[in-house]
Amino acid sequence: MQQTFGGPPSTVDPSLVDGGIAAVTKPERTGQIQAWADEWHGDLVKFLSRRTTTAADAQDLAQEVYLRLLRVERLDLIRQPRSYLLRIAANLLYEWRLKAPQARPHDIHALDVLAAADDPEADAIRERRAQRVAAELQRLTPTARVALVLQVREGLSYEEIAVRMNASRRMVKRYLLEAYAQLRARMPPDI
Repeated sequence: MQQTFGGPPSTVDPSLVDGGIAAVTKPERTGQIQAWADEWHGDLVKFLSRRTTTAADAQDLAQEVYLRLLRVERLDLIRQPRSYLLRIAANLLYEWRLKAPQARPHDIHALDVLAAADDPEADAIRERRAQRVAAELQRLTPTARVALVLQVREGLSYEEIAVRMNASRRMVKRYLLEAYAQLRARMPPDI
């Protein structure tokens, strides 16, 4: 009897199993798997660690080995449990490597950027705010709007704005005070 676990065609050596013995009952089955795990877990993890990039990957694959072992209907047919466990592990490694080119390691900063980039609600809020600010800017007097844009968008000082607008520093200050007062009066504080 040959079991397959999704790996290459020769997944289980037929010499590892034996036929004709009565099936193991459920409590005996979990006890048998626990005994094998106690005895060969170190070998299994070592085998996987030599073939994976991180210890966490090796531990994850070892857990998957035990999960697959739980799916085996007749444990009593397995004559060489250590070899059988390592064969399951080899098959898992084969599957894991097939999937590995699609998987990339994640660092916490990349995940934060990804999460921030895919926030449609925040994008919608930003868009509404930008539209509201643009509409309110249009309602300002032309001189107040120009002074505000020069200060906020271009980061110019009062003197630089005065030169660009051909006005005094005092008038620029008055335009900006007017613009900020109108915006405060018309817009909610959260924008």
